[in-house]
Amino acid sequence: MFRTFVLTSWLVISPLGFVPCPANEGGQNEIGSTTIRDEYRLDWSGVGDRANQLRVSQRDGVVSFLTLGNDPFFYFQLPPLPTAERDWILELEYFCTDGIRGIEWRSGRGIHRPAATALPKMPSAEGWTKYAFALNELPPDVIGGDAEVPVRIDWGSRSGIQLQVRGIVVRPMNDSELRQREEAAQRTSQKTALAERINDYRSRRWPAKIDSIEFDGERIQVAGTFSPSTAIRSAFLIARHPDSVSADPPTTEELAQRWPVTIDRAGRRVTARIVSPVGSSWLDAGVRFQLFQQSDDAATSTPPTAISAARYLDWNPDADVRPTKTLSAAKGLTCITSRFSPDQLRALGIQHASVNIVVSGLVSETARPGWEPFEFNGRTWWSNQPRLRHQDRDIRTATDAGAVVAGILLIPTSSRGPSPIAHPESTDAGTYAMPNLTDRQAVARYCAALHVLGQRYSGNDSAHGRVDHWIVHNEVDYGWQWTNMGEQPVEVFMDHYVRSMRLVDAATRRFNPHARAFISLTHRWNTTDNQHWKTYAPKELLERLIQDSRLEGDFPWGVAYHPYPQSLWKADFWNDTHVSDDFETRLITIKNLQVLDRFMHLPSSRTVDGRLRPVICSEQGFHADEDDPQQLRTQAAALLLTWKKLRQCPSIIAFDYHRPSDHPNEGGLRLGLRGLPTPTHPLGAEKPAWDVFSAIGTDREAEMIRRYQPEWKGDVGE
Repeated sequence: MFRTFVLTSWLVISPLGFVPCPANEGGQNEIGSTTIRDEYRLDWSGVGDRANQLRVSQRDGVVSFLTLGNDPFFYFQLPPLPTAERDWILELEYFCTDGIRGIEWRSGRGIHRPAATALPKMPSAEGWTKYAFALNELPPDVIGGDAEVPVRIDWGSRSGIQLQVRGIVVRPMNDSELRQREEAAQRTSQKTALAERINDYRSRRWPAKIDSIEFDGERIQVAGTFSPSTAIRSAFLIARHPDSVSADPPTTEELAQRWPVTIDRAGRRVTARIVSPVGSSWLDAGVRFQLFQQSDDAATSTPPTAISAARYLDWNPDADVRPTKTLSAAKGLTCITSRFSPDQLRALGIQHASVNIVVSGLVSETARPGWEPFEFNGRTWWSNQPRLRHQDRDIRTATDAGAVVAGILLIPTSSRGPSPIAHPESTDAGTYAMPNLTDRQAVARYCAALHVLGQRYSGNDSAHGRVDHWIVHNEVDYGWQWTNMGEQPVEVFMDHYVRSMRLVDAATRRFNPHARAFISLTHRWNTTDNQHWKTYAPKELLERLIQDSRLEGDFPWGVAYHPYPQSLWKADFWNDTHVSDDFETRLITIKNLQVLDRFMHLPSSRTVDGRLRPVICSEQGFHADEDDPQQLRTQAAALLLTWKKLRQCPSIIAFDYHRPSDHPNEGGLRLGLRGLPTPTHPLGAEKPAWDVFSAIGTDREAEMIRRYQPEWKGDVGE
């Protein structure tokens, strides 16, 4: 969960085919009334003199870089660029078989500070490929000054990467790029209009309200009320499909099926009955119902008017599944796989565990070798049995250890383009994608995959294991990296995400009434440095989820929070400074975890019947290098103080420590309770934190506190 600021401007990556901008005889372009140079050629052959962890060489106009550590960067001077009607583009050609992620730009005053703008990655290129990005939107402004601008570029965080570049120029935007920008501006305008419709839908004082929608086994029973000031003589009900946005006008297909409603004599109560035998499409996950009124003037073609918000079916499943055991500040671990035995997990006292579940590739509309057919919503699908059997081993390991299991539902991105289940605007700038809920077929595929998971891990078959907590995607407030949907206003992003949560809820509670969906959030509680249409404040997302639950029908969701320390490199969270003991705090870390607990205890945060929603601290760890004795002590102390804080927060049912063992691909972070795996120690050598973790909740905990309490030096609000 390393964070950077991401460039909001567009990027061009294409096979080599650069054609210079047309210039007049003097080598300059006429743009409007401004005469500017055609291009500025940059010479990076000498940047090795001002580089870190880089070996730089030059031959025949090609500059070669070899990264020598996890922090490779170099400096150069950007020429003064005049303000012009068209943006300036930095373009180069590169050759890099490995590709580079995590490219960063720093410029101008404060160049040595850690804040950076993340540039799009360089995909793997086995031939010369063009890479270009706009300079005008880079903070701070690098355009319009009279002096050269110092620039630092970081080539990711991996050692041993070989990169060659050539033809480095700064030039004005060309006609093709300008058209791309205009098209992007049109899409931006459309998204802004949709965001306004969603806000209007959420804030409107509706003349009618649907109070309940229940299924009695044969019919859907709808009951609602009209406001006292409303005089409505006739109305009808329609079903909104899972791929539609409630704030948008209904489609022709949605309006084609209308159900009359009955209004009582007082004109206040409204009821409707929809014949829906088991298997009816009106019972499908994601379907909700909305009241409309037709214009009294039959001669006009005025479309029907919505008079209520949409509402989902009130699910009350009666599947015979034993309840989930009650948890309170339970010890848990992330990244549980079958490399651990149930006995090892029991010895640690594990009561909760989280397991990654990749949703994409689980189902197919056609037969494949080794896949099994199943019927869902009137269609035959095929499930990926080899993948599911592998998933069984991980989930069953945790289940057999007596742990309540959380499944984290993930859709990996790909440089080859979005999978059929991924949102069409998602890009591989993110690690994972939002599901595609924009068309009927994509929704059907997603729901079929959720059906397989909900049924298989309901607990009815011990051979597969059981999942009770379903974490819907990952760190959605940092969606650009962890649940990528392209650039979206928060209104559009959350409308889509809440629909995904509701699909997960319906698919899992159908088989296990104790299942619960969780929203996944980072520690950036009320941060204001969000990237426009890419990242969002967790507090705002929670408030939107709460309002949507009240508006369109409540469902039993919870919060999966990641209260990492302020700096992932410093385990001493008691020294965090960007925290306060109020709802306006910038961050929520372990130090002020009571703020989240108080928020969950607010009447508005509770379920509609007043119950407390659960919180899982589902991913957080403390950095400690195996070769640094002080870091190892601090890590151990942080665990002990964490549980003292957790026990004061009744809403928090579990804390999944991240991770059991160090991982070599976490940017140098060493968060594990054990070190890096080696042939001698395949699970990694035990750190002191492993012993401390096993002692928490036992008679040995008091002894550990006496040993490590000096690390946090007195009262820290514990």
